[in-house]
Amino acid sequence: MKLYRFRSGSICKLFVGGLHGDEGLYTAPVLEILAGEAETVPDADIIIVPAITTGARYVGVLTEAYYHTREGMILTGLIKRYKPRFYFELHAYSEKSYSRLTSAEREKIEGVPPFVDLGKRVLIGSIAPVLRNTLFSTDDFCLTIELPHGIQRDHAVTVREHVLDILRLGLRCRTKIEMLGQLRRMYPEQVERAEELFLQYYRSHPYPSAPKLEPF
Repeated sequence: MKLYRFRSGSICKLFVGGLHGDEGLYTAPVLEILAGEAETVPDADIIIVPAITTGARYVGVLTEAYYHTREGMILTGLIKRYKPRFYFELHAYSEKSYSRLTSAEREKIEGVPPFVDLGKRVLIGSIAPVLRNTLFSTDDFCLTIELPHGIQRDHAVTVREHVLDILRLGLRCRTKIEMLGQLRRMYPEQVERAEELFLQYYRSHPYPSAPKLEPF
């Protein structure tokens, strides 16, 4: 597993991809580009893991079982060690999974809200509740990004740049409020919908010790 670290400040930001299955084949090229740009970012401690795995058995991150796999223990170990205030989790999905990931019935079926399409079939949502509830506070910014794979080469380049636009915000922004403000300006309708879904879910599944909720 390759890990990049760039230290120029105290605000820790963790970017990880390829958490299970073969999706690391698709996340690694994107995060390698980000690593090439991260060295010049001031006032941050940036950790980038392009792929935890590129060919492990697929175990869903929404399940407790995932966090007992080698990949799951690596992931939680990274979070516990570095204690990031910004956390970005990059996944890749096949076209046949699009309707399942964005379905209005996803919470009933899988126990979590649907992802929101930002355009180019790039999806965003919160991270798995098992992580959000135990390893992060409401002051931390946590985002899952799903990028489509198995698409035509020209479209793949466009998707990659779309994802990098979001990740570059993560590199530059210094606070959660600033990050949310930038996302709202870039994708007003989509982010409003994502925030609604997040807040609806966590009103029904509250943090154990958090009286106030903030999106992502």
